[in-house]
Amino acid sequence: MTADSFAASGPPAQTDGSGAGESSDALDGDHTVLVVDDEAEFAEAVGDWIDQRWNAVVATDGEEALEKYGPHVDAVLLDRRMPKRSGDETLREIRERDGSARVAMLTALEPDLNVVELDYDMYLEKPVDREEVVDATRELLERANYTRELRALYALSSKIAELQARYDESKLADDERFQRLQTELERVREQAAAQLDGTDDGTMAELLQVVEDADR
Repeated sequence: MTADSFAASGPPAQTDGSGAGESSDALDGDHTVLVVDDEAEFAEAVGDWIDQRWNAVVATDGEEALEKYGPHVDAVLLDRRMPKRSGDETLREIRERDGSARVAMLTALEPDLNVVELDYDMYLEKPVDREEVVDATRELLERANYTRELRALYALSSKIAELQARYDESKLADDERFQRLQTELERVREQAAAQLDGTDDGTMAELLQVVEDADR
């Protein structure tokens, strides 16, 4: 189940910040998705689902994932709990390398406060089915076309929602990491809203409203 509940409403695609939309069908085809999970059978199954629309590359541990990752990868579906190198460590290394892949953590682990420091775009909890995986992957590929501020706004909003769903309000209020996360969300929200000033970018405004509504 994805914690990105606002994404389920199917926000319109943003191409280059110009406000021009793009249908999801345009995302089918020449995109590479790296699937990383130490459960080989599960990884292969997800890879088969991905291969029906895009190009899947499968890795069964963090080391293999880093060997197969590169600028050609458009999206990553990454398990957190793996031997040799955890998904968290693998994600940090990915973000230090060339490339701009959008990343979804695909794991049986519930999000904890350690995720505050992780630079992912989406968090999916197992068990998942084919439809959830395909929809999440399409969303990742769509987000690659959003502005940097809007991508950050989606990621931060969903991360905050994940933690609010798991922890008591009092615990979050006392946690410096969560407070920093909220401060960063406000900063990014202001930047995204400023981009709309004096423009007729209806698509961008609609996307921003989706995130605003989800954060209430």
